[in-house]
Amino acid sequence: MNLRIVYLRARQRANILSDTQNRELISLLADPANESSFEELTAELWANPESTAPVFKPEESQAMLKNIFAAVKIAPETQPKTVKLKPDSMPFWIKISAAAVLISLSAALFFYVNPLNHSKKPEVVSIIAPGAEKAFLTMADGTKFSLAELEAGDEAKYRSNGISKTKDGFLVYKPVEQQLNAHVKGSNVLVTPKGGQYKIMLPDGTKVWMNAASTLTFPLAFEGGVRMVALEGEAYFEVAKDKSKPFKVRSINQVLEVYGTHFNINSYPEEARIVTTLLEGSVGVTDLKSGKHLMLKPGQRALLANTSAKSSTNDSDNSNDLSLAPAQIEEAVAWKEGYFLFEHEELGSIMRKLSRWYNIETQFKNEELKAVRFAGTVDRFQNLADVLRMLELTGNVKFKIEGRTVIAYK
Repeated sequence: MNLRIVYLRARQRANILSDTQNRELISLLADPANESSFEELTAELWANPESTAPVFKPEESQAMLKNIFAAVKIAPETQPKTVKLKPDSMPFWIKISAAAVLISLSAALFFYVNPLNHSKKPEVVSIIAPGAEKAFLTMADGTKFSLAELEAGDEAKYRSNGISKTKDGFLVYKPVEQQLNAHVKGSNVLVTPKGGQYKIMLPDGTKVWMNAASTLTFPLAFEGGVRMVALEGEAYFEVAKDKSKPFKVRSINQVLEVYGTHFNINSYPEEARIVTTLLEGSVGVTDLKSGKHLMLKPGQRALLANTSAKSSTNDSDNSNDLSLAPAQIEEAVAWKEGYFLFEHEELGSIMRKLSRWYNIETQFKNEELKAVRFAGTVDRFQNLADVLRMLELTGNVKFKIEGRTVIAYK
């Protein structure tokens, strides 16, 4: 499904969709190019109708329908008043109309674990805000910067070190002449703390989106025949093409080599596997311990066990050997698009993600809770209490917040 539709749909379900985003969602659904995404959404809504208060006023719904009919060049008055068809047999214009009506009825985020139980009252009351754009940059000469203070157009104290920021939020680093002439050894280190995220454009034009609790190490300038960076944590890369100088990313126990492509690497020390997901282009992954080398194609992911991790997983594709598997692209890059996507994911894994993003610690009073699986979509910019309430509504777990510690129990 179109990732932007998934993101906007999550915000719409959580009742935090802005007017501008609302218009964008309807426009995307009205676009014939997104028909497959539309069909998935319609099937979902058909199978799981959500009876909640309407999000849109009647006049807004009418205006949206007029826009949709205009988009497919069909006048509203020409439509039949009653149509009873299953989603897979509907004409496209009827599907669009149905989606507009169905979406307008949805205000609550849908979360499920079988069996559902909504009789228990959630007990989460404390408010912990989500993460934000913040990071720390340590230059090769030891100079440190808090990038939360760097705003577009206010770069005076940063510019002398080659640091600036674009209007769309990218930190731009280009070494200045005095840095290159100083021949300082070492590398620059960009760190996003727990509760932070950031994006940077490297000296070669490569764009990197960094998730919370991640570290990217890169040189003052890419000299020689290779562009080498190191990553601990999670980041999404859009590598600038340069056939004469391959781009390499070293993470836990592996090296990734690319020439120009889009991919996501999840290499947190506490996770059981290093997961490399390829969206575009081709990359080669090498296991530094065994020497095994695999080539990835778009839609594939490479899995490599992190033997030093304390966490565990019951996933069937977990092994000590470097292997390939079909990619779960939407899940892999959901964080970059502003939401969490859980595909029957264990609560232990979910809480580690929430811990990094909300800067919290987690405890389990009942160890078996770590293996309980959940599925759903959550906006990353909701308060933590709202996210935990959604999990509590399943009736399978409760949460208590003490300071910045979240305790999970039955």
